[in-house]
Amino acid sequence: MNPAFRTTHAKGSFGDGLVPVHILGPKAKKDTAHLVVLLHGVHGCANPQPGNKYGDLARMISHEGAWCAIVETSRRRRDRETFGTDRDAWAHAAFSGKTFVQDHADAVAGVEAAVGEIGSKNLWIFGFSLGGIHAVLAARGQSGLSFTPSGIALGGTGSFIRPEAASSLALPILDTLPPEEVLLESARNLRGKRLLSFYGSLDLTFSERSCRDLVSAAPLPADSKNFIVIEGADHSFRTIKGIPTIKTLEIMTGVLSPLLF
Repeated sequence: MNPAFRTTHAKGSFGDGLVPVHILGPKAKKDTAHLVVLLHGVHGCANPQPGNKYGDLARMISHEGAWCAIVETSRRRRDRETFGTDRDAWAHAAFSGKTFVQDHADAVAGVEAAVGEIGSKNLWIFGFSLGGIHAVLAARGQSGLSFTPSGIALGGTGSFIRPEAASSLALPILDTLPPEEVLLESARNLRGKRLLSFYGSLDLTFSERSCRDLVSAAPLPADSKNFIVIEGADHSFRTIKGIPTIKTLEIMTGVLSPLLF
């Protein structure tokens, strides 16, 4: 683990009962520096290890001068590498029995823990896929976070899954996903000053329309909402035209950074 990160833990709702929160400070610390909290996608693993998408993105954001925190939800086990490319086996082994409500509670607990360490004056929540859904629900007016975030960034987050990807809804957590209307209603009550949404043109999980729908529903001025299509990127933003790359993360950092300072 990169020694520049320090780790705290929030109380988890499931399995091992832990929500690790890995925090990385900017090289040049500023009193006004923003905090960006990263929320991973469903069944995801988020840690500071080199090569981990969230760890790499955290380092890029920190290099720009912001604090960054990586939240990883509670689960039965954390040995993702044991399952190789068998994503379904991993999902069942680590998350069987976990509900969306429990996963959402973990996400909120992780964000609150990060804020407890750094502060909430200038906070962005950056959620990928399911993590973006958690961010939208947490930032709605009537419930969720104990404060109003400065901004929300979404990576591959839509209001409904493509029909051809519907088989994934049988997996743990996704089998209790709220209906589309709940997500859209939460977006209509979104609190915050800015909203970014990144979409990979080769996303096979969410359609562009479903991602744009969430952005359109948010009650923010048009010039405070941005929808950015990354050509050739997949749903996870790990590849462009099938080739592994960190270019997607560099693009995201380049878009987000001017909004933080």
